[in-house]
Amino acid sequence: SHTHTSTMATRKRGRAMVLVAIIALVCTASTSVRAEEDEFGADYDDGPPSSAPPPSSSGATEMTGDELAGSIHSGADVVPHLVKFYAPWCSKCRQMSGDFDAAADRLTRGVNAGTNKFVVASVAEASTGARKLFEDLEIKAYPHVAMFYKGKVFTHAGKDRTSRAFVAFAERDFAKYPSREFVTSLDAYDGEHVTVGLSPKPWHREHMDRALMFIMYMRDDLRGAIFDHSAACVALFFTGLIAGTVALTLTDLVAERLGVPRRGETWDEFKRRTDWEAHREAEKRKAAKKEAKAE
Repeated sequence: SHTHTSTMATRKRGRAMVLVAIIALVCTASTSVRAEEDEFGADYDDGPPSSAPPPSSSGATEMTGDELAGSIHSGADVVPHLVKFYAPWCSKCRQMSGDFDAAADRLTRGVNAGTNKFVVASVAEASTGARKLFEDLEIKAYPHVAMFYKGKVFTHAGKDRTSRAFVAFAERDFAKYPSREFVTSLDAYDGEHVTVGLSPKPWHREHMDRALMFIMYMRDDLRGAIFDHSAACVALFFTGLIAGTVALTLTDLVAERLGVPRRGETWDEFKRRTDWEAHREAEKRKAAKKEAKAE
């Protein structure tokens, strides 16, 4: 009985140590620097507008808001539209422009050349019709990357904004990202301008998507912490492991001193253990008395 109890306590102690190590790694990820503007949260590059030129559009097709709306209206059910929404004054937009254009080259050239398999576009906030389009799509931060396909808009989330990530998002991974249905309609007055609107989303889907985006950012934070600061992660891991071991040991010692069950031990197990220990001490005292008499 005592051996079984000790074994269970050892297993629980081991699981607790593993949990402490995992928590240490997660803490490392959460403390990494969040220096990017992204869709989750309200991080804006709010520097003053400047005369800096817009990002290079050598790969992606530069469109106005009206042109994108018209293109989506005419072909989004058949041809996926991968779109980058940006502002010329946004530093992060300029930084990712090269990767996005490289992804555009990959998706629209080579084996896909002339097939109309993808439309890859960039839309600046100051272009014609962009302000209304951005409001209708509820775009609140830059850069914002999304794909329109078969009546849904899929929002790219996470901090991996390399060309490889954009290609993977467009070709196969878009269904894993938060999505929302949209509808397009022609202007009732002139019959030319197209309006793109988002369909209402149930509250539980809204919270699920926000949780999904949070997990994606945490995943990228953890990955970045491990690969960019591997030495610090190893040091923090072993520091947490040692601190956890000391804490667990102190917990058992305090429990013994206070006369309460050890960590992971029930009151019944505590009573059986203390009764067994008391019986063992009594037997030791009896044996000591017999030896003293014999002498």
